[in-house]
Amino acid sequence: MKILRGIAIILPQALGLLMLGGWLDLLGGWNKTDSAFGVLIVLFLVTPVMTAVYMIAELVVHRRKRSASALHGSFFWPAISIILFIEALALNIFILSQVRIH
Repeated sequence: MKILRGIAIILPQALGLLMLGGWLDLLGGWNKTDSAFGVLIVLFLVTPVMTAVYMIAELVVHRRKRSASALHGSFFWPAISIILFIEALALNIFILSQVRIH
């Protein structure tokens, strides 16, 4: 679960940093190459899928822990997973809004 959590946390941040680095021209022209476009497309496709899988896994684990004990567990990690999923969708919507079709 820790590996899934780490990957799901890193992916939206990497996508955001790639977009920010390209916008501020901090990537030394790498963002104008085919490999950068490939990385952007891969992150664009993988990030929402991975965060959705992580969100579902966290909600299932939280539900199992809650039903196993009479005490209600903390909703911290499921809330983080929902926030990461919303962040991934917001980044993808922003990328799609910047696409120019010629």
